[in-house]
Amino acid sequence: MDHSKVSNDLVGIMLEKNEQERDRSVSPWVPQWKMFAHRRLHSLDECKEHVRKHEWGAIVINKGLQTRLQRALQQNIGYDSQKALTVLVSTGRNPIPVSRYFQPALDAMAQYASHQYAQRQLTTLTQQPFANNRNISIDNVDPAALITPIWYTTIDVSPYSFGIAPIAPLFAVFVSLACTLATQILIKLSSVELYDVVNHHQLAVALHLLMFIWSSILGLYSTLAFLAFRGPSYSSQHLGLPITGARFFAIFITFDAAILASSQWIFFWITILPPDLVPLSLISLMVPSSASSTVSLDLTPNGLRWIAAIPAHNSTMLFRTITSGAYPKVALNVGILVAEISFMFLVNLVIIMVRQDWLISGFVDAAGWYRSSIFYKQPPKYVARSDGLSRTATMSTDVSLSTALEEGPDINEMPSRHTINIMDDSETPEGMQFTLYGL
Repeated sequence: MDHSKVSNDLVGIMLEKNEQERDRSVSPWVPQWKMFAHRRLHSLDECKEHVRKHEWGAIVINKGLQTRLQRALQQNIGYDSQKALTVLVSTGRNPIPVSRYFQPALDAMAQYASHQYAQRQLTTLTQQPFANNRNISIDNVDPAALITPIWYTTIDVSPYSFGIAPIAPLFAVFVSLACTLATQILIKLSSVELYDVVNHHQLAVALHLLMFIWSSILGLYSTLAFLAFRGPSYSSQHLGLPITGARFFAIFITFDAAILASSQWIFFWITILPPDLVPLSLISLMVPSSASSTVSLDLTPNGLRWIAAIPAHNSTMLFRTITSGAYPKVALNVGILVAEISFMFLVNLVIIMVRQDWLISGFVDAAGWYRSSIFYKQPPKYVARSDGLSRTATMSTDVSLSTALEEGPDINEMPSRHTINIMDDSETPEGMQFTLYGL
């Protein structure tokens, strides 16, 4: 922001250092520098807002640097070298790469520019002795301006540095999914009985409603746990934005959506896979979720950036934006979560109907083992009904002879066969009538 000779010298030092680092580096993921001279940024607050929304960090050359430095060299006016530069960093965008790559790179570049400028200034003053320079007198020079003319202060524009910040939202989702897993398995095992009394379309909607209620409960628990973890010293320690009622509700909705979307994914695989392959569904969900929530997509190869569509990634980004204000992509993250929930709702509608058909045909058993498995157990037979439901045909050992049989023709004249006819009469209290012939 200080358009002066000192500012130009500092920018030239930084860009020169950047070229040297880029030529020596063998990794394409080393942070690169660029000069940003935007005419719309007229104050440090505007620079903070720009970094918070769009950048990992920046080095700002403060206004009036050359004027303050010249006064310190010529008039011995008190000089604070830390006001020369301001290092801005956005921890809330992703605390792991910020602490691992960008914060060290910013500090190293600011220190390098400070040392290089100090050496150049001393060299210039040595070549032009104080006695021959009418503007600068050795008696009037502030030592701080002569020895360390440039230094910096660091400001975190989106504080997000509490202890478990890198894994806070991911940990909450994983703990909730662990509580969901038993429910999903129970739904799969009990669905055999539900198929017998509930229409499969209604069953699919009921199961999704159950998942939504359970996800909401777990989301509320996760939000309360996070709020309790931050404690009463939340604002005084500058750990992020204060938790208001609106932010509390936003965090709750974020956790709820992430848990629901992940639960739908687990439900799909648990429903369609045999029991011995169910752990693969957890691995396929947990590994990409862990990577997308902790590693920045800007530092991953292009072939792996599809993990941006994973629920855990979008919920983590929303969580960071809500609690720190960094890198707001709310519309994109919410849109992906809503699309995933809607898509998996339709997929699970189909998979529930497919599982019912497989059970009726005997392709799978109640536990989910396929017919080719050695653990397969023949499921109960189903009788189709006109209303779309099904009744299980079972035979009781306590069967009495029908009156029609006693008053019928001579048994010896009937063909020798054993037949059980099953009639479904919903008007009778018994529901199922057995008539035994050919005794």
